[in-house]
Amino acid sequence: MNERQVVVHDVSVRGTHEPFVSGVGFTAPAASVTVVAVDPGVGQVALALALGGRVDLLTGCVSVGGSTDRAHLQLRTRLVDVPDVTAPEDAFPLRAVVAEELALAERPSSRKDVAAFLRDRGLSELAPRRWESLPTGLRTRLLLELGSWHPQVRVIVLTGPDRHGGDPHEWFEAARSVAERGLTVIAICAPATASALGRPAEPPTVPAPEPTSEPTSEPTDGVPA
Repeated sequence: MNERQVVVHDVSVRGTHEPFVSGVGFTAPAASVTVVAVDPGVGQVALALALGGRVDLLTGCVSVGGSTDRAHLQLRTRLVDVPDVTAPEDAFPLRAVVAEELALAERPSSRKDVAAFLRDRGLSELAPRRWESLPTGLRTRLLLELGSWHPQVRVIVLTGPDRHGGDPHEWFEAARSVAERGLTVIAICAPATASALGRPAEPPTVPAPEPTSEPTSEPTDGVPA
């Protein structure tokens, strides 16, 4: 099994009165974008946390590269723009968001480094702008790029990008650019958005995987995360 492949089998996450998500199953292959349709709200957040090994499962399992070990999932998975979890504060200036994301990716994050990052992308004039005032497509593209830079990350989970509005094809193309580097990208969005993208409205259920408790070996293709 490819060490970047994600297999989700019959995953349910306990809620206050009923599961936040129930019976979710799909396979997300490496080097592609897998769109998963979940109603907006706490269900999307719960599924993202489940994929990243950050929450106990009521049923089912998640594996990355054949391993269901939660520490392995946490190491290999980057949760991007999860509401109230990893999403940047709306009031932060762009330069502050970039600095924080660079630090999370274990990259140099000084003022000079942030300035260079923005300059290389023609964004220097936007440095003091509030995050919420920036175009939605630009915000998602930057979060995907920076989120993929962590040296241990093999899987990107983009959560609810359609909640910001705009053309969903814009963030989908940004996600595909990340996937073309060999990473696995999972985009959790509303069913209507999945339909607009021409993706299945419901993720397919897959047979139970045969996971191992140990992570697979390190990649040899040299693709950075």
